[in-house]
Amino acid sequence: MTALEWETANVRLPPLNLPRQFADRVTTSELLGQEGTLADHYRRLITIADAHAKTASLTPFPYFRTQPAIIVNDEVVTEFSWNDDMHETSTILEIFADSSGGAPRLLHWDVDQGWQIMIVATESETCFIEWDGEGPPPPTGGYAVESAALTVQARAALDRLRTNHDRLVQEFGQDYWTYRPPPSPVRPVNRWRSFLGRLLSASRSYR
Repeated sequence: MTALEWETANVRLPPLNLPRQFADRVTTSELLGQEGTLADHYRRLITIADAHAKTASLTPFPYFRTQPAIIVNDEVVTEFSWNDDMHETSTILEIFADSSGGAPRLLHWDVDQGWQIMIVATESETCFIEWDGEGPPPPTGGYAVESAALTVQARAALDRLRTNHDRLVQEFGQDYWTYRPPPSPVRPVNRWRSFLGRLLSASRSYR
């Protein structure tokens, strides 16, 4: 699309009426008890999608995206570029919740479309590094957080996320936040093969 076509076709939603720390996301803490406000915002989105025959676009990414985040000094320091839905986010939080103590180990490694992340636990810290996916991890650019604190915060975040999710699903009667792959297409019947099979069966019956 040209810029003009995009501007003409683009339908803008009113801004979300919910105080937020970050312009591009709502944290589980901010959303707790305010799920109805977010549900109203999503209802407007669904109405617009219905009006433009775009309901197939109502998948977790991008409108209903759920994403883990590490926040340090009011700044989101993680990307998790290819984590989009409830299952993936819950899995990451569960890993964080079980990251403290034990021998040094690899907790998580993921790669998708030119992005990689590696999360490693030591006895006292959980270490992260994300990069563009080309080649091995870079020698700089990683960060570490205290594992004990991460465990406590991750467990609390996981509880909040599940509460947020349950309340939103109740609002809509369906789950927009969990990705479900489309059903596999039914292979068309090969009519020539079917015809030849019947023909051979008929010819055998005349022998």
